[in-house]
Amino acid sequence: MTVNAIILTGGRSRRFDGIHKPGVEVDGRSTISRILQSIRGAAADAEVWVAGPADGLSAAEQKGVRVVREEPEFAGPLAGIAAAVAAMPTEADFPSETADVTLVLAGDMPLITAGHLGELISACRATGRPATGADDRGKTQFLCAAWPTRLLRARLTEIGDPMDGAVKLLFAGLEPVAVAVDPEVVSDFDTAAELEAIRTRLSPDGP
Repeated sequence: MTVNAIILTGGRSRRFDGIHKPGVEVDGRSTISRILQSIRGAAADAEVWVAGPADGLSAAEQKGVRVVREEPEFAGPLAGIAAAVAAMPTEADFPSETADVTLVLAGDMPLITAGHLGELISACRATGRPATGADDRGKTQFLCAAWPTRLLRARLTEIGDPMDGAVKLLFAGLEPVAVAVDPEVVSDFDTAAELEAIRTRLSPDGP
């Protein structure tokens, strides 16, 4: 069984002075490169879609991913997910190329680990439900989730136009599987202070 992964990189980063957050370096590697490394660690043969700019990936890394863009640009993460899913092979047309699980990941989560992604994939497969962890505020981390691919595709069809829609719409009426995780692992950053806190955690002299 195979895995798809979507990395969402199409935001404006308004709270981060417009700087492309996935390209920001953390402990010697760009954030998106760290995320890609964790995906490969959890599922070496995963098909990876970058929904938005691939800036921050090396030329070699870019050769191993597929880049799509929501229409219109900056239409939100739900639109990015929809664009990536629309580009994926379908069971009807390419049965040998379809994946049973699809990871949906924000592009600004540099501490995501292969171990956590592997646990999400396993929980999703075992239950047939989306699997998520919770962030440091105790809230479901909608943008670090493993979905049954058929269910994700069906939910997008039910929602219809994804433009400017909230990702939590995908979860309406569903009860995701809660996967225990250190909240730091699913930390993202929207401000310079939050980025500095993440860098401090990775520093040899950090807390």
